[in-house]
Amino acid sequence: MGGITRRVAAASLGVLALAGVVCGGTATAQASGLAAGSAGAAGSGGPGCPASAGTSVTVTTAHWATGVPWRSVGRGWILADLAASQKLGAPGTVYLVSPGGRRYRLGPAPAGASLEDWSGNGTDALFFAQGQNSTTGTITVLNLHTGRASRFTVFSSSPYPGISFSRPAGTAVLFQAGTTQNGTSLPLQRFSLTGTRELCYPTQFSRAGDFDGGYQENATGTELVFSTQNGLEVVSNAGQPIRALAIHAADSCNLLNWWSSASVLMNCGAQLLAYPLSGARPGALTTSRDGGTFLGAWHLPSGTYAEAAACGTTWLERLNTNGTATTLTIPGAADAGTVQPLGTDGSQMPLLIGGGCDGHFPYSFVDWYNPGANTATTVIGGRAGGGYVTGAVLYRSS
Repeated sequence: MGGITRRVAAASLGVLALAGVVCGGTATAQASGLAAGSAGAAGSGGPGCPASAGTSVTVTTAHWATGVPWRSVGRGWILADLAASQKLGAPGTVYLVSPGGRRYRLGPAPAGASLEDWSGNGTDALFFAQGQNSTTGTITVLNLHTGRASRFTVFSSSPYPGISFSRPAGTAVLFQAGTTQNGTSLPLQRFSLTGTRELCYPTQFSRAGDFDGGYQENATGTELVFSTQNGLEVVSNAGQPIRALAIHAADSCNLLNWWSSASVLMNCGAQLLAYPLSGARPGALTTSRDGGTFLGAWHLPSGTYAEAAACGTTWLERLNTNGTATTLTIPGAADAGTVQPLGTDGSQMPLLIGGGCDGHFPYSFVDWYNPGANTATTVIGGRAGGGYVTGAVLYRSS
């Protein structure tokens, strides 16, 4: 399933889908049969890790691109998976896009997989694939310089597992496989790039309660923040609990992204709140509102911007100082069903723009958008060379 399709489906379910969902049918039946295993060196009980990953397979793609200016690849570059059409299963091609919009074709993307992340050292791309009604997923780590890929299988009870490269360089893969049959979140796991499990993080904390599937890793890779039934738990890279943060009505909150180096952003009852990891009072970015939810928010010199979602649609909003929000229309994309910020760079943010659940928007593309000037430039997909961008990631240096 492509990134656009996954994003729309996640928006349809709300941000609960981003934190792992309770699955039915075969997935839950198999999950409930998991034997209790090691919870890592710092484990404190809870559901055991699923069975170890499958044997890693390394393959090399022939005719991989040459001539990419690798020394220049960094800030402002975009990695994208471009398909010829939005047809499910259409073959994809991996591209690099420079800040100026020049496109470099690298080679074929892993078949049937969605682009999930780009390593902080710029070397590897992370892909995930899982068949319908299957509880086995395939993780692919693709070396962008050589076309060599390592693939290994994992148990996954969710079509939207949590998956990312470790920070800062991307020397490991973090993976959260969903839930057991009774809705208990499975542990966050850390794998080597070839599929060796390095750690199973704890799932129960004395003050914060049970892990609920949401996690964020800080830029240096030294600490993670886990979403729990009672709030948040700060955990070391090695899995040692550091600090519990209580949150009022935590069961209605979802962990979104980092807001600063010392605070995280949460969606609580359709309200955006920034929670300091020190335990200080949260700061409200918006007032509460009826319907919809938030999927993230970002700073720019021209203001603060958030991705909002409802009924399978996502859009961009400017957050006003009085706690209200103003919906923005991207030039040339007034009928877009999904508008997904990929991050920020200077005064701009790259947007992955595509269709909604109704399928009436038959293309997707990446725009560099300057909300202060209300200008947008397409750099890949759609009007820029054609094709359908199924996934895209902005380079992160830290």
